[in-house]
Amino acid sequence: MSETRLVALSIILLLLASISPVLPRTFSSGVSNGDYFVYHMYGVYNSTLPNIELLIPEFERNITDWTQISIESVYGSLVTQTYILHFKNGSELRFNFETDVDPQKQGEFQMSNKGVPLCAAYLNVGDKIPTVNITISGIVERNYSDGERELIYANWNQPDEYGEIYFDRETGMLVELERTCRFVNPVSERVVEKTDVLNLIDTNRWHLR
Repeated sequence: MSETRLVALSIILLLLASISPVLPRTFSSGVSNGDYFVYHMYGVYNSTLPNIELLIPEFERNITDWTQISIESVYGSLVTQTYILHFKNGSELRFNFETDVDPQKQGEFQMSNKGVPLCAAYLNVGDKIPTVNITISGIVERNYSDGERELIYANWNQPDEYGEIYFDRETGMLVELERTCRFVNPVSERVVEKTDVLNLIDTNRWHLR
């Protein structure tokens, strides 16, 4: 083969390699059918108004002993869950819902409606968490009784809301959340702050203590 043909063949091969399709990144859940995650949830209110009345969602009324997410099925990035609120009087409220954890598919899940968000497994810094519409700031390690686990976290600071959130990187499940919302009266300029606190207290996936 002549040198000219060899150079031409090399150029053609290089061009073919450069136009090869790039496979899109896929996102999936890190939980499995039968997994469960139990949380302690409560709300703290601070106000400059002495007798203000707020419409408080059930899970923020500090009348729950615990809240549990039970995984019913997983199909790719779509997770079906049973949400259980166990109240201090012994009664329970249960409902089912689905969440798509793919950051490229912004779902309709709202943290203010259900309380416990989740995300895809093994997200990286800069990835978005669609269930709360924030971007991952970093990855840290946390010690548990059966070893270290990677957590991803994000923090945000907006005029009407600020907070910090941690997820287990392997499962994509919430580990810890503290979020404060500020409500400002435009006339009196008095402020009401509501802080939501969520902490994982039990799971079948690893030992917390």
